[in-house]
Amino acid sequence: MIVRRRGVVGRIVLGVVVGAALVALTLVLVIHFTSPAPDAVSVEVPEKQIPTGWTAEAKPSEPMAGSAAWSSTGSLSLSADGRPFGDETYQLDVSPAGVSLSSTGRFWFKVILTTIHIAFQQRWEGAADLRPTTYSLHLDAPLGLGQEIAGRLDGGQYVVRRNGVEAAVPVDPARMIVLGMFSTYALVPLLFAERETDGVASFDALVFGGPPGGGKTDAGSLPGVVVERAGSVNLPVDGLSIPVDRFRIRSPYGDSTLYAKGMEFLALTAGTADKPLIVYRSDYFHGGFPLVDAGK
Repeated sequence: MIVRRRGVVGRIVLGVVVGAALVALTLVLVIHFTSPAPDAVSVEVPEKQIPTGWTAEAKPSEPMAGSAAWSSTGSLSLSADGRPFGDETYQLDVSPAGVSLSSTGRFWFKVILTTIHIAFQQRWEGAADLRPTTYSLHLDAPLGLGQEIAGRLDGGQYVVRRNGVEAAVPVDPARMIVLGMFSTYALVPLLFAERETDGVASFDALVFGGPPGGGKTDAGSLPGVVVERAGSVNLPVDGLSIPVDRFRIRSPYGDSTLYAKGMEFLALTAGTADKPLIVYRSDYFHGGFPLVDAGK
């Protein structure tokens, strides 16, 4: 009887293990066949040399939106704890008619025996004074986890439509900022120059998309984001010493440090020296971003 009971238990355990394995295999196959192609949204941005003028001392940024035309293209590399998890390319255009930013990119991470790829396309548009007027994000993810987000400024409210469900958020257009994927942080140097007072600029934030995550689209108050000038720092790049602007960003999503050269976004860092989150301009920093003050 004991031997027979052990045999029954063994068959039950074996059945559970086999069943779990089949479920895992099915999940792997579903993820594999529903994930977007890894290169589906790749956009080439050629490597660039550090401009010779960048070796000059960093100067406080001056407002330019609405008074000049300026464009920038960039390629971002994303890593956490020393491991890459995504990339993004963007184009930022500034003119007296308004400001626009468009980007494409992808995230990836391992689940069981496969790698999930999440592709996205994003567009941010604003008025000449950098008030965000429209925003859209298409997120292509497996297992029905994709997102379709569209927002627009309508008087004193920002109307957000997420996967067919619409909500209106009360806003102060003069204070609000719309952040989505990491390329939207390329807008921060422009926004800071336009709105700072005594080295500090405060915003009400609508946050969409991926990391650093979140996004409050109900009728409650928007979380605050404070950007503060934190002096300059010299970056060692290709045998050069490049003085750049440094900004501290404080928000309910965590604190981070942004680096810029004039209006040009260079990098965003967060975390600690042991576990850093780094988003940097791979078109300029071909060998990685020099973490001169990580964790400070």
